[in-house]
This record gives sequence, structure tokens and C-alpha cells, in this order.
Amino acid sequence: MYEIEGVSNKALGGVYTFRINNTFYLLAPPYYVPFYNNYLRIYLQIYDGYVPTWHNLAKGLTPNRLAQTVNKGLFNILFAHGIDFSGNNDYDYSFARKWAESVDLFGKIKKACLYSGAGGLAMLSLNRKGRDLTVSAHRIDTFYPDLDSDGNIVGAKIYFDLFDDTQGENVNHYGICEERYFNEDGIPCVKRAVYLASGNIETATLNRPENADGGIRWEQLPKAIKRNIKKNYPDIMIGKEQYLPFADSLGLFPIKYTDGIPNIPNSQFGQPLSDIIRDECFQFDQLKCFEKNEVYLAKGRVLLPEEMLNKDDPARNIDDFDEPLFEKLNSLNNDNDKPTPLQFMLRASDIRTQKENIYRDIAAKLNVSASTIASFLSEGAGARTATEIINEKTKTDSWIPTQIRLISPAINQLLAKVMRYYDHEPVTIVFKSQAQAPTLETAKTYTDMYSQGVISPRLYVSRVFPDLTEEQQKKEIERLEALEQLKKMQVTPQSGSNLK
Repeated sequence: MYEIEGVSNKALGGVYTFRINNTFYLLAPPYYVPFYNNYLRIYLQIYDGYVPTWHNLAKGLTPNRLAQTVNKGLFNILFAHGIDFSGNNDYDYSFARKWAESVDLFGKIKKACLYSGAGGLAMLSLNRKGRDLTVSAHRIDTFYPDLDSDGNIVGAKIYFDLFDDTQGENVNHYGICEERYFNEDGIPCVKRAVYLASGNIETATLNRPENADGGIRWEQLPKAIKRNIKKNYPDIMIGKEQYLPFADSLGLFPIKYTDGIPNIPNSQFGQPLSDIIRDECFQFDQLKCFEKNEVYLAKGRVLLPEEMLNKDDPARNIDDFDEPLFEKLNSLNNDNDKPTPLQFMLRASDIRTQKENIYRDIAAKLNVSASTIASFLSEGAGARTATEIINEKTKTDSWIPTQIRLISPAINQLLAKVMRYYDHEPVTIVFKSQAQAPTLETAKTYTDMYSQGVISPRLYVSRVFPDLTEEQQKKEIERLEALEQLKKMQVTPQSGSNLK
């Protein structure tokens, strides 16, 4: 592999090397250490974008974080138009929307779903702040869950930062270890400990306590940390058992990317995305390495006879991401000596074809349409009919409801706990995903069906305007029903005239 003059590939590739030395995997229970250390760790490295045993910055084999791009693209489709709720009455529905907006429930759910793609399993937690409930999302390398046979979380140890301080005034950084469990009487409880994270953000996990019985005593904490805890976590009692505000729940809800791990059939964990597309991630990084080499070889050069070179010319050594532009050529001192251009052809088409093959392999493994992974894969030489587009999108149409059915039960359980806490009737979540069929074609089809009386106003509005909230859809349905009633009233039978 080439090197840029004055700058080695290793130095140039330094922008790719940010990673955290996470000892989290070593704190796992002995039975699960192989799973966390040998399985989960490598796939989180692939997702985060740097695998020390694979990437080689000196040779230009740098990470491109393909798994992150694919994961974000898929969930952007699922969350294209946000979320909504379905309730029995306007009172509970309106409250649910206001509460969700106040705690940024949409952002927390989307973050948890992205985390589930990273590690196969993520977690949403309900937290009490004063008299209110808030929500937080956790990736699998920040908590240890105890799962029962139904996949419910019956205990967990969670690690998170106390707060982010970028002012530079505090030398030390503090974190919280939170342990949730059912006590001997079956009452859901929580215990928390504050610990000092030594080093910096890349080594902040070195001093994590094994459980909430460790950590620093309240009396030993600096005044600034005490003040921050009282402000942001007013209900926390460090090192003491506290009851959770739920009768039969820890307020922890698992979000899975898949319904299991194929090579660990009895596990309640989900399969990470990078486990599914592992080979494609490696192939893509390798191809990008070759692509850089192709660009290097395609750079124009000139072979110049030695006697034509002026070694004393200060402008001769041109640093343009390469060695000097003019290379020496042993001269034969004859009349044919002249500058000779040298340039290899850039095989851009071949590289593009190979990239598209990788994208299609990813689509096949995830059971989605190729154009969902890379939109330009649907481009053809000529125009395509709406039917062809719909047929091509069929796989993605199947992936969306499948993923919704996988994650919505846990979210609905969370919403049920929230609504009960605030003395409201439960609501259920509604995902406003992106329609895969062409919008205009869909609108025309359902408009024709509605005009002919084949479908109801409710079905028409839900199909043609899926991005509207339930409240907005309800208003549109009422308006259409009123128009239908008005038309029926205007069409009255005319009495026959008397002929004389």
C-alpha cells in the first residue's frame, strides 16, 4: 500500500482510531463471560467501527462503519413520521402525547432501537424524578440484565454517567451504578452507588463497581457532585434500598433487534446487526482500501529524462499527496528522449459493481429490498411502472410490521405503567413508518375506491394520510362522514308531476 509523502497512512488513519477500552465485559457473571467477551465484544467493535485485529491503519485498511449506516437507514424508515398513540378517549390520548413530548419519548425509543441493532438487545428504563416519570435508553454494554423464560427483565445492573462536564473545572468524572431487583417480599426495589471513573472518556470504565453496594459514600463526595445529585436526582439515596413506584415491575423494558440468536438457541438476547452482516462489513472496508489504491495509481505522472531535470529548481518537489510529480528515467541520450506520460485507468465501474453486490447481499440477509439499503439500486435504464416499484418494495413492507410487532409489546408495557402511575387509562403506540408504495399511486387507488363506496372514510384516511396523528385523522374522518351525510340529505326523491 502507498504512503503519502511526509505523512504515513498510520498517521493519516489516526482519525479512525477513537475507541473506548471497555472492561465492562470482564464484570459479567462467570457463566456469561464467554458470551460478553468472545461474542458480544467483537460485534460491538464491528458496529462501532474499529476492530483491532482486522483494521490496519498503516496499510490503509480503515473502518467505514457500514453497520451503523445500515442500522440508521432501516430505523429512519420505521420512524419516518414519528410515533403516535391509540387510546379509548381523547382525555387519555391527549395526556399521553403531552407526556411523551415532555420526556422526548420518540427520541428515547429510536435511540433504544438503534442500540438494539448495535448489540442485539437494548433497554428502556422508567425513572422517577421528583413526582414525574422520565425515560432513558441503555445499550447492552452498559447494563447486565436478568431475563426470565418469557424475556422479561427481572433484575439488572445499570451503569451511566452522573453528568457530562466539559467545562474543564472538575478533574474527576463520576458515574452511577444502579441495581434494580425484587426483594425477598417480591417488592421492586432499586439501590444506587456513585463511583469515580478514573482516566478519561476512553478509559472511564476501569473503576466500575461490581454492584450498588460499592462506590463512594455520600459523606466523601465533593460538594459540587452532591449539589448536582440533589438537583438532577432528588430521590436518590446513595447506598440505600428504595422502593420503585411500580407494583409489579422494575420499570425496565427490553428492546430486541431479533427474536433470538440462531447459534445460541436458548438465549433471550437478540442478534446484533453486525453478526448478520459481518462478512459484508469486512468486505466493504477492504474494498474501500482497494479503491484508495486505485485512485493513487490513477494519478497522472510523467517519466522525464534525467538531463531534463533541474535538481536545483525549488518548485520541482511538489507535494500533492504523492512523491515528486516528475520521476527520473535513465536516459539513452538519443533523439527519442522525451517526457513520457504514465497513468493507469481508474476502474470506477468495477468498484461500483462490487459495492452494489455487497449492498444486495446485505439486503438479502436482512430480508429487505435492495433499494432500502441503497436507493440508487432501484435506478434503471428506463422508467419503471408503479407496479414494478411496489413489487420491489415488498420485502421492506414485510420487514416494517415484523419489527414493529417485535418491539411494540415492551413499549406498550412501558406506556401502561406510565398511564397507571398518572391515573389514566392505557394507550398503545402507533408507528408512523414510511410508505413503501408510491404516494401518488396509493392516493389515486384509494380515492377511486372511496369514491365508489368500496371502503369507509376511516380506512381511506388511514391509508392515504398515514403520517397524520390519530387526532388529525379523526377530524378528517368526521369531516368526510359529514360530507357523506350532506350528500344523502340533498338527494331526495322528487314527487311525480300531475299530467292533465
